[in-house]
Amino acid sequence: MRLPEHVREEALAYAYRIFDHRRWERVPTSERGAVFNELVADPEFGGPLHPYMTDGEIRVWLKDSVAKEYPRALEGIGGTAKFTARRYPGPSAIIHAALGVEWTVVSGTIEQKPMRCEARGPNGDSVTVFWGPLRGLRDLHWAASRARVLGTARVAIAITRPSMRPLPAGEWSDVEALCNLIGVNSYSVMYAPRTVNS
Repeated sequence: MRLPEHVREEALAYAYRIFDHRRWERVPTSERGAVFNELVADPEFGGPLHPYMTDGEIRVWLKDSVAKEYPRALEGIGGTAKFTARRYPGPSAIIHAALGVEWTVVSGTIEQKPMRCEARGPNGDSVTVFWGPLRGLRDLHWAASRARVLGTARVAIAITRPSMRPLPAGEWSDVEALCNLIGVNSYSVMYAPRTVNS
């Protein structure tokens, strides 16, 4: 059954307030199911949805739609972006941290699934940069591989992390080895959302 728009928007706003408060991007995958269960049982969230969905359907919607859209909302992309009070600093922060402050994002090249853009250097060089957290490495690697197969000369993967703490050496070695296999540069970049309104 289709949710009335006002019910859907109220549920999204409530869920994203919880995600914002918990810093969802830092919640381990193994702990996310418990958060979904709490939300389904929360009368303020589940109550308005129950006339339209079962508990199981609510949980599936949370996991496969609401939570999956949240990272894009933090990037300011998509219709759910208005429901979060947090934002990542944006592609320029990725490009400057990975390639240097003299590099710029090429207008109109920002795309998603996974996040990527083209960057241009001071000498006119261009690089397609894909970025996301370590848990998304499989998707980043696949997308970068496809770009190389399709003829993109220079490609880079930026693994984002939420703090100054570097990735564990073993994990970073794996990233570098996988990127070397397909001929792309790899970077580790601190990239954390911040509150943009109250």
